[in-house]
Amino acid sequence: MTDGMMAIAILLPVVAGFLILAIRNYFARGVVVVLTAIVLIANSILFAARGPLTYTPPAGFEWGTLISVLDYAILVLYLVLGFKLRNRLVLIFAATQIIPIIYFEFVMKAHIDLRPVFVVDHLAIVMTLIISIIGSLICIYAIRYMRDHEEHAHVEKSRQSRFLFWLVLFLGAMNGLVFANNLYWLYFFWELTTLCSFMLISHDKTQIALENAARALWMNSTGGTAFILAIIYLYATQGGASALSVQNIIGGGMHSAAMILPVALLCFTGCTKAAQMPFQSWLLGAMVAPTPVSALLHSSTMVKAGVYMVLRLAPAYAGTLLSTAVAIVGAFTFFGASALAISQTTGKRVLAYSTIANLGLIIACAGINTPLSIAAAILLIIFHAISKGMLFLCAGTIEHQIWSREIEDMEGLAAKAPLVTLITAVGMLSMFLPPFGMVLGKWIALEAAYKVPLAAIFFVLASALTIVFWTKWLGRLLQVVPKLGWPLEKLSPSYSVPLWTLFIGIFVVGFGIGPIYHYFIASATSDVIRGSMIASGWGNIVLAGSSAAQTGAAVRGSFPVWVLYLVLGIALFLPMLFFGLKPTQLRQVYLCGEQTGGTDTDEWCAEADIKTKFILGGYYFQGTLGEKALNPWVNTVAILLLAIMIVCGVISK
Repeated sequence: MTDGMMAIAILLPVVAGFLILAIRNYFARGVVVVLTAIVLIANSILFAARGPLTYTPPAGFEWGTLISVLDYAILVLYLVLGFKLRNRLVLIFAATQIIPIIYFEFVMKAHIDLRPVFVVDHLAIVMTLIISIIGSLICIYAIRYMRDHEEHAHVEKSRQSRFLFWLVLFLGAMNGLVFANNLYWLYFFWELTTLCSFMLISHDKTQIALENAARALWMNSTGGTAFILAIIYLYATQGGASALSVQNIIGGGMHSAAMILPVALLCFTGCTKAAQMPFQSWLLGAMVAPTPVSALLHSSTMVKAGVYMVLRLAPAYAGTLLSTAVAIVGAFTFFGASALAISQTTGKRVLAYSTIANLGLIIACAGINTPLSIAAAILLIIFHAISKGMLFLCAGTIEHQIWSREIEDMEGLAAKAPLVTLITAVGMLSMFLPPFGMVLGKWIALEAAYKVPLAAIFFVLASALTIVFWTKWLGRLLQVVPKLGWPLEKLSPSYSVPLWTLFIGIFVVGFGIGPIYHYFIASATSDVIRGSMIASGWGNIVLAGSSAAQTGAAVRGSFPVWVLYLVLGIALFLPMLFFGLKPTQLRQVYLCGEQTGGTDTDEWCAEADIKTKFILGGYYFQGTLGEKALNPWVNTVAILLLAIMIVCGVISK
């Protein structure tokens, strides 16, 4: 049974991807995507039901040799892409990976035979549920989206098959990444996700798409270089192949002082993949890609790999200067990205900066490195994946209705597309309003931040900024001229099923926070805090007040989520029962001039009786919070903090 589950999680997306690549019929291709999604979702639920396990592929096939060959194939492809794109940075960072690998395998004659190859603990189960459920819904959404996208762009030769191939392959790569116990195998899956992201970002083949894909490639390759250097250092100084076991690293099975430097390099690798400052530009550039790419990268795959790496390694750097440095690096990104989000006029860039900010918060929680902060990090990973995945799908749906990504063009969307506006509004509210899960996670994170006061200051400032940019955007969506009888828009099943599933999911995980904590969060937190799943049991942790935690008392309590949802529902919907809009109440808007029509008009006669549309616009603080104003000093501080983080890896004892 375990063989089948692992094969479905990792290999099924590969097989399905090649089948999709070969199919040219739209309907048949969609059936394969949907069936693959259903099987992956069911398989992830089976992992959750079965619980932790370890797995090593059966003997008889040289899987390690295949991984090595594929590593070289990916890096050689990077070199080819570097020459093709005439991008020196892509060439340089491809070379800085392939040369150390050649040295590792042919000069050091490294022999890696680790058992188990894969370890599926509670944290990995949480991750595969996110990858397989949310990622699969995004793949379903992409079926219709890409057809509409190509029709609007007047594409002569369809590339939908190739797009869906890389999208589905991404899911298998991510499952392999979160399951891998062999650090060298993890490196392969890591680079495979980088390759998938390049192919998806560059899909449209425009000049701007190719430039941003190249930036994503070389920036993530800097992390790949740090990754392979960490592997070589661990192998050379920590006793050979056993040093490349993730479980040995986090379980304290090696000399802790000597291994902090490679752990710092791996944390740096996680920061590049998670688009932490100053690497945020690659994720912002990815916004040029079709919306399913943005949704997949931001919610369940690419960037989640980065925070997973930092969170997974938390036991290895607990109690060191490196841990404090990681907390400050993440907290600063949370603050800086939140400030920059206020000045953005494009919806997808607001979502991108929000993602970068929340990933920084999760990394900061990993750096704080207490049971409370680790639990907050895992909660935030879950809630952020659902809310942000839904918001990106909403952004794509809106774009295909108004053919614009600009926030100002979304004014009055509530009248044109009330259903999508409702889903979008709930997604935005879930990011900053109680009792939704993101607020609960931030609340716990702030309570845990007493250990690193500077991080706590950044948390407070960034949380305040978060409310500003979400409410600004929400106000534009809901700004409408009053009228009667708003018709509901029609959405295709490929759009509506993922949107409504994630919409319902936000409330399900909110109401079900108790069981989710009991069955997933507590055990996953225990995995991280206690290190190796092999070396320790599955005890629960106390997430109550500090006095209870200190005395070790068995504290039980409840969080009345349903009461808070009831209060929120009454506040939002009760007025509608008593204050309905009647035809006699509609009046023309006074614009200091003669109206050109009835109550639905947005025109008036200005000077010389020229018909003029009235326009309401937001203020975006470009002079003070714009990228030109903030990026120079924000990136400088971020580079300095990352340098300090690496130095902490050298001097930590």
